Amino acid sequence: MKTVTADQMRRMDRRSQQQFGIPELILMEHAGSAVAQEAQRLLHQRKGRGKVLVLSGAGANGGDGFVTARHLDNWGIPVEVVLVGDPERVQGAARTNLEILRRLKVRFSVVRSLQNWSRWVSKHPPARLVVDALLGTGMSGLVRDPIRSVIEWLNQSRCPVIAVDLPSGLCADTGSACGVAVRASYTVTFGFPKRGLLTRQGRRYAGRLRVADISIPRALRR
Repeated sequence: MKTVTADQMRRMDRRSQQQFGIPELILMEHAGSAVAQEAQRLLHQRKGRGKVLVLSGAGANGGDGFVTARHLDNWGIPVEVVLVGDPERVQGAARTNLEILRRLKVRFSVVRSLQNWSRWVSKHPPARLVVDALLGTGMSGLVRDPIRSVIEWLNQSRCPVIAVDLPSGLCADTGSACGVAVRASYTVTFGFPKRGLLTRQGRRYAGRLRVADISIPRALRR
C-alpha cells in the first residue's frame, strides 16, 4: 500500500487546486462527507440514543469536521460541534463551512480555554459517537491545552471515536504521539494513508483504517 508523508500530501492538495483548478471547498466537502458516511454506518451498527459530538480545531481539519456535522444534521442525526480554539482564526474553506453551520443553526459551542472546557464537560452527558477533527497533518511540537486536556478526556471516555485524516496529536510521518494523541476506534484518512498511521505505534492510535477518495486527480496519485 502506497503511503505518503504530510508534506507529500500537502503538495498533492496544493497541485489539485493550482494545477487542476479543484477548489479547496470541493476537497473539504469530499473529506467531510466520507467521515459522515462512516459515522452513519457505525451508528446503524450501534443501537442506542445520543448525539454525535464533533470536536474541531481552527484549521482545515476542523473544517472537515464542520462538513461532517452538516451532513449528519441533514440526515436527522443529533449532532453538536465544539470548536476548541479561536473562531477568528478559522480561514478559507473552513471559514465558509463554519458560516454554513451557523446559518443552519447546528448546535455549536466554543472552547477557548481549559476553564471553558471544564465547564462544558460538567454540563454535557457522554456522546454516542465522537468525531475527532481537532488537529491535522500540520501539527508540530507538543499538544498544548486546552486541546491536550480534551484529548486526555476523550481517551478516558468510553465513546467510540472516528479520527479525521489521522488521530489528533499523532505525527503523520513517524506515528509518534506529540506528547498526547487520540486513541481512535476508526480513522478515515484522505487520498493516501499517512506514513505514521501504519507504524506499530500509529496503528494502535488509528484503530481501523479507511482510505477515502477526495478527488485528488489520478495524475497526482501515480
